[in-house]
Amino acid sequence: MKNLLITLPALLLLAGTISCDKQDPPAADATLHIDWVDVRTKGAATDAEKQVNTLWFYVFDANGMLETAHQCDAAELSARKAGFNVKLGNKTVYAIANLGGTPLTSAKSCVKLSDLEAVKIDLTDNATDGFVMTAKGSVTVVADKDATCSLSLARAVAKVSLGTVTNNLPTPYGAVKVRQAFLCNVVGNQNLGGTASPSTWYNQNGTDAKNGGKTATIGQGGHKAQAAAFTWKSYDSGQSIALNGKYNFSAGAVFYGMPNPTQAVPSGSPYTSSFTPTCTVLMLVVEIKGVLYYYPVPLSKQLVRNTDNLVNIKIIGLGNTLEEGPFNKIGRAGLTVEVGVLDWSGGSTYTETI
Repeated sequence: MKNLLITLPALLLLAGTISCDKQDPPAADATLHIDWVDVRTKGAATDAEKQVNTLWFYVFDANGMLETAHQCDAAELSARKAGFNVKLGNKTVYAIANLGGTPLTSAKSCVKLSDLEAVKIDLTDNATDGFVMTAKGSVTVVADKDATCSLSLARAVAKVSLGTVTNNLPTPYGAVKVRQAFLCNVVGNQNLGGTASPSTWYNQNGTDAKNGGKTATIGQGGHKAQAAAFTWKSYDSGQSIALNGKYNFSAGAVFYGMPNPTQAVPSGSPYTSSFTPTCTVLMLVVEIKGVLYYYPVPLSKQLVRNTDNLVNIKIIGLGNTLEEGPFNKIGRAGLTVEVGVLDWSGGSTYTETI
């Protein structure tokens, strides 16, 4: 996770904090100095996921009115230091990283904290080398006394990582090949404050709802996933997994979506004219003896922003075929077979004189 340190003036960098420290200011003013550092933590993100390409600081007064907005320039980003003037008093400090396009235009027009937090963002407003991140904290700036606050940048998205896939099919099937993996029922909308309800859904029930309708399965006939850079991985030659073998996809299969609080698991046929929101689902597409089988994994424990959700899959039987409906729940139950030996039953009677 990206962490920030703010000082007035700059103190020693303390990992994971922002310290706000007061300079000798002009009457009723102080200079806010900002330093930021990377902190390695358990489950640390990749360099790309931690990248800060742009960084804005918004400072609001006790009434939630904008006092100043500061964009870090290239030199400040390189030196990891910035500074700007603020008045004395109670402040809310808001940091926003990697925001661009329409959301940034909207943010720059905000004069109230509530308006800034309501700025809409979409999954596609992120970049794979710079995710939208925010942090919020409070500080009181008073004359002749240090003021401190702590902030940590959190990504607006949730991450889903495909970990290991194990092939425990019956012996005759031998090796299998993983062909695709993608997210279904992905929430695409949120706001900077993280309070928006889901209203935009990508890859509805594993279909190309936008370009091919709700019966056009992703990966078939040229139909692609929506927000594909974040929701879809394809393995053209297939990732082979030997019988009773295990493959660790590691960082090679990561997916992203906006938070999804829905815990309902999909049920029934997905190919309907209307869409019912459900939990996000990770779909694994596996080639077995030349036939594609689909394995849907419901992520029903909720997707929360800035979390990495690990999925390990063990294949013990055949999944859904395209004709059966890839998104249908794979139900399994015990089957007991009893074998008995029948008595002889009556047959034909032959009477013959030779």
